Amino acid sequence: MKQFYLISLLILVMSSLSAQTETAAKETQKAVLDVYYTHSTNRCAGCKAIEKETLKTLNTQFKQQLENGEIAVHIINIDLKKNKTIVDQFKVWGSSLFIVKNSDSEHKIDLTKEGFALARTKPEEFHVVVAKTIREQLK
Repeated sequence: MKQFYLISLLILVMSSLSAQTETAAKETQKAVLDVYYTHSTNRCAGCKAIEKETLKTLNTQFKQQLENGEIAVHIINIDLKKNKTIVDQFKVWGSSLFIVKNSDSEHKIDLTKEGFALARTKPEEFHVVVAKTIREQLK
């Protein structure tokens, strides 16, 4: 009887360790693409539109990639001290939209200009630009 309990306990411990290892592996898996939208505390209509339309594009066209962690979204208020590292890394001073592949911020794709030109007044065109850029980077 003691042997049965010991074996049961051993199986329980082993399955727990296996589950922890699997969870840790998932947590350490990095996104293939990171989408960074930075903004200051005070934002204009264009700034707000960039965030809104970027999220709309991601949630409608890339929902599966968001859910499985292939794409990660980072909305960063540059005025907060806790975000100083990212502000310095990307050298931002206002609203910006970047697509970064494999965490390589040196080779980021800057869609800020397109965001201000299209997100508020031509959102469908902006969706096309964002979606095309993301698809190209996921290849």
